[in-house]
Amino acid sequence: MTEELPAERDDVSIESGRLRLRPLAMKDAEPLARLANDHHLAAMLARIPHPYRVADARAFIADHGAEIVFALCLKKDDRLVGCCGLKPSGRQGHAELGYWVGRTYWGRGIATEGAQAVIDYGFSHLRLDAIDVSCRVVNEASRRVIRKCGFHFCGSGMIESVSAGRVASEHFVMDRSCWASLKAWGRQ
Repeated sequence: MTEELPAERDDVSIESGRLRLRPLAMKDAEPLARLANDHHLAAMLARIPHPYRVADARAFIADHGAEIVFALCLKKDDRLVGCCGLKPSGRQGHAELGYWVGRTYWGRGIATEGAQAVIDYGFSHLRLDAIDVSCRVVNEASRRVIRKCGFHFCGSGMIESVSAGRVASEHFVMDRSCWASLKAWGRQ
């Protein structure tokens, strides 16, 4: 049974150093489709099809189910650069982190900054016990984000990717006590 995330999330916005994380809106459909319609990006993610059209973006914005999804936007001009969010993992008090940034913005620390903001939101506002994250074993950039955020390696396996088929993946977790320790040491 899939557990629900707490409902107290409507219209939540988060500020970080360079980013504003806000709920996705229909105005984001075209820029979302433009960024996500990248074969290299889709091949690294489990759920983004390729090609990714404006209709796909509109459908996702209209109904992303039980997930909490934030538009990652640059503060200076509210430009959408990617998405980050949490979805129920099927275990009470746990959620799964997901994130992506358009290729134009790769290598700037945006994914790490956005992920850290959503991790903080998950533990401090949603009162989660643990956050899980997975990535393809060949996605070194995503693995760097995961390490910088402080996740612990749990194991490897296979996942089904809409664009790439069955692929090898690695699984990581961070529990509340690890997050609290990282915050105390100023790492996040």
